[in-house]
Amino acid sequence: SITTVSHVINDTRPIAPRTRERVLAAIDELQYYVNSSARLLVRGYSDSLGLIVSDIENPFFPQLIKAFEHACHQQDLGLVLGMTNYERPSAAIAVRRMIEDNVRGVAIMSTDFDAKLVERLLNRSIPVVSLDRRRLRVNESSVWIDYSLGVRQAAEHLASLGHRKIAVVHGPIKVLSARRYRKLLLRAAVEFGLEVVNCIEVESRPTGGAAAARQILLSKSLPSAVLCGNDLIALGVLGHFGRAGIGVPGDISIIGSDDIAVSSYCYPALSTVCVHKDEVGLQAFRLLQNMLRAKQKKTFTVEVKTEFIARESTGPARPIRRSAS
Repeated sequence: SITTVSHVINDTRPIAPRTRERVLAAIDELQYYVNSSARLLVRGYSDSLGLIVSDIENPFFPQLIKAFEHACHQQDLGLVLGMTNYERPSAAIAVRRMIEDNVRGVAIMSTDFDAKLVERLLNRSIPVVSLDRRRLRVNESSVWIDYSLGVRQAAEHLASLGHRKIAVVHGPIKVLSARRYRKLLLRAAVEFGLEVVNCIEVESRPTGGAAAARQILLSKSLPSAVLCGNDLIALGVLGHFGRAGIGVPGDISIIGSDDIAVSSYCYPALSTVCVHKDEVGLQAFRLLQNMLRAKQKKTFTVEVKTEFIARESTGPARPIRRSAS
């Protein structure tokens, strides 16, 4: 009967094993697929969760997306993916798509997300998990990446190698995550007796790192180490120093952040503050599940710790020779 088939497909009532096998065999033979649009009309909600990230080209996000998607598949849930590209119009389009697809909940893995856009989701009783947000509203939870331990370990590592003068290269101040990371770097430098001789704001890309490296080489007081806001910046710094004849780590040490996949394969391998991206994605999924199960609209916060990984791009402090940029 249609009812029996429906119970097998939706797993809404126990069905005799032999009957279930016959239904599944018929589904396979007929190559039947569920009409998700029709199901949405009947139920009023979809079998999908939403995930919004900043930039699909940023190597930080693929591992996070993969972990979130894998968790969805294990629970027979779909995934609706949206991107902001660091622009409000794109973020608004992503939110509209989540509402139109009537997703069960949305994980917004972008620190600079318009609060009014979040309210559009919350006003429709769609649970939201945000990234690095302390002030939470009803039906909103947060995954907080705690960079403090990893940054302190990185600064302590440089101090133990005899470094005293460093440069800090960070992303755009208008981006909340870049501001927070810059603050942590400067605080750790003071704690471990490191003098910041350069503090440079650039785009969070290799081209930004290369521009910062040129500026550092033109400075009167050259640092023995460079602490970067992310690995993409650090790779740009590393590449430009290599072309300018500056040895890493012989002449200058470099530290990145995020531990993207390429960091351990470049030469020299990049020392970095490691963020466990898969854990961030998995925790975002779990928070949404907890919120959907809760009878009341509760909020939760989960912290994901970071750690410093020492590789070949850091070594003992040595006097750096001047070189043309």
